[in-house]
Amino acid sequence: MPVPWLTAYRALLLLSFVVGLFLLYQAAMHRDRPGAKPLFVLVTGALLYVSVKLTVSIVRGTPTVFVVTRFNPLGAGLATVGFFLLVIEYTGIENPVSKRTSTGVVLVPAVVSALAVIDLEYLWVPVGPDSSTLSGYAWEFTSVALANQLYMNLLLFAGIGLLVRRGIQSPTVFRVQVGALILSALGPLVGNLAFQFGYVQFNLTPVMFMSSGVLIAWAILRTGFLDLIPIGRETVLDQFDASVVTLDKDHRVIDLNKRGRQLFDVDDADTVVGDHIDELFADHPTFRERYWTVTASDSRHEPPVEFDGSYYTVEVIPLGPPEETTLGRSIIIRDITEQKRREQELEETKRTLERSNEKLDQFAGMVSHDLRNPLNVIKGRAELLRGEAPDEHVETIENTADRMETMIDDLLTLSRAGESVDDPKPISLATVVSDSWVAVSSDDIELEVDLSDDGKVEADGDRLRHVFENLFRNASEHNEPPVTIRVGTLSDETGSVSGFFVADDGAGIPEPDRKEVFEHGYTTNTVGTGFGLSIVEEIVEGHGWTISVGESDAGGARFDVYTTGKS
Repeated sequence: MPVPWLTAYRALLLLSFVVGLFLLYQAAMHRDRPGAKPLFVLVTGALLYVSVKLTVSIVRGTPTVFVVTRFNPLGAGLATVGFFLLVIEYTGIENPVSKRTSTGVVLVPAVVSALAVIDLEYLWVPVGPDSSTLSGYAWEFTSVALANQLYMNLLLFAGIGLLVRRGIQSPTVFRVQVGALILSALGPLVGNLAFQFGYVQFNLTPVMFMSSGVLIAWAILRTGFLDLIPIGRETVLDQFDASVVTLDKDHRVIDLNKRGRQLFDVDDADTVVGDHIDELFADHPTFRERYWTVTASDSRHEPPVEFDGSYYTVEVIPLGPPEETTLGRSIIIRDITEQKRREQELEETKRTLERSNEKLDQFAGMVSHDLRNPLNVIKGRAELLRGEAPDEHVETIENTADRMETMIDDLLTLSRAGESVDDPKPISLATVVSDSWVAVSSDDIELEVDLSDDGKVEADGDRLRHVFENLFRNASEHNEPPVTIRVGTLSDETGSVSGFFVADDGAGIPEPDRKEVFEHGYTTNTVGTGFGLSIVEEIVEGHGWTISVGESDAGGARFDVYTTGKS
């Protein structure tokens, strides 16, 4: 008995098969486009679904039907899962969709498909020939088949629900997109329910799935509307501490976040959606000019702009896959007024400090020059008094003059010690130590050096010599002779050189006094100036290094200078 609708149904299936092959090719070619991978899954399932139905229509009434029908659940399951994954990606629940989610969604169809391959009667039990059906047989559905149908329909309903929620939360332009996706889900759902409840004699679900694939493929591959999807909009853009304006390729506004609405005094983003960017920037000519300048030059590093007493950075980011046609742009406008104010304050503080340093340097130079002349006179007169005045008086005058000269030298060094080292050079530690030792060596102190010849630091050589000279002099002046001074390198956990140390075997520095030894004027020596260790600390910090004081292995003082961060 001929089936009147069979020829038309075969034609629909054949047409759907051809369309499916084309869509599968397009999805594979554009697999890097947003939404293309879920589309590939949907079309693959729909193509398999259509192929099974078409083959069954050809071999109807023969035992081959029982073999081909086994793949029916796999095709329907993949098509449904593909649509649901597309919805998850579009609504921003997961982008891209994780393997864990994909596995969880596809688990039920996978199990059902496996059962069908093992034994078809897990799903459908043939009850005898029936010429009015597509397969030529009558079937009874098992509970597994009914559960599978329910699961797939629930996925479609869940997808529609997520899309409806997205449509309510989104501006008008996105509601058009949402409506298109809802329509693509309603087709297979209505087709399946109509067949299950007996309203039609043949199952339109595979054809409707292919129609959905056509609609989604056109949207993704031709119009690109999924390339500007509002992923996580309410959790990202609205909480973003910047004004964000999203435009399409024709420079029309399609979205405006909360900060943007505040900046442009817009109550509802829908009121400006569809407007040209020049309309939004009508009262902000500085932004408009910068937008077109950046767009024309494709620059990302333009200086801030000033508007109404505030400063802003304007960044324009092209939207779309790399090396392809720009699908739109995002304008990110950040208010940097407070940052600009701090920068100006820092710049003014820097200039003030530089002027103060210049004055201090001038003062130190003047004092050094003007005081040395009277000191030279005092020294000369003291020399003339030898033989005429008691030696102890002459020696007292000479020692006092020498101490004043040392203080002048220390003050001059201290006034320049804290300046930042702007142009350090690689300096050999062994060479600097050797040169420094020549200036302070005596019969009462001995130097032990444990430095490699190739050990170098980035430093100002002259100022680094002052560090070693003052540390050597400190050990000599504050300990009873003889004194042994050791110089060596510091290493970090990896064995790399991280600095150097200077240690002695003298009396050491009591722990309560260690915080005070770097203060200006602090000394326990009656003939000392109290500036030596202050000079050391200033020079060390001028290099960006750190210094600490502790106890040496011999019980004396030890100074550790870290040149690459404290170990």
